[in-house]
Amino acid sequence: QRTDGRAACATANQVAVFDLPSGAVTRRITVPHSPSGLALSSDGACLYVTCAAPRSSVRVLDTGSGKTLATLPAGHTAMAPVLSREGKTLFVCNRFNNDLSVINLETGKEQGRIPVQREPVAAAISRDGRFLLVANHLHTGPADAERVAAVVSVIDTAAREVIKELSLPDGSGFLNDLRV
Repeated sequence: QRTDGRAACATANQVAVFDLPSGAVTRRITVPHSPSGLALSSDGACLYVTCAAPRSSVRVLDTGSGKTLATLPAGHTAMAPVLSREGKTLFVCNRFNNDLSVINLETGKEQGRIPVQREPVAAAISRDGRFLLVANHLHTGPADAERVAAVVSVIDTAAREVIKELSLPDGSGFLNDLRV
């Protein structure tokens, strides 16, 4: 995954920083587990890196020095970090817990979790910050049901709860990404 001159190198347990015009790698930052998602603060000072593992973490990196500023706890196979519009909350998909961590960035503590259908793997926030859309990788229920389809969960960011499930066409599954 690439964010503003940074790329998550999952199999190398590194974040590569590169010069955009030339494409040359200028630095590599080692992280403890496979980096599965990146989110850049609005001022560009901090990079949030989800490090996927059974007990995942989010590394907060100083973009200037590459040093770790904080390590935040997350769930099983954390991925797809998304910052709230004001930059005070980080939402993290916990793929195999079937939920999202809600992390207060001022305290560095998890404020709670939001349950979703099955294997959340990607998220995007609406322009106004009111809604977080979450792609669930797989459908729920048996594979031989009359209707088999994954859903996109719509979360009210203020209430911190799922307010709607957007059903996809029959046969939809293996969602990997979404954009708002």
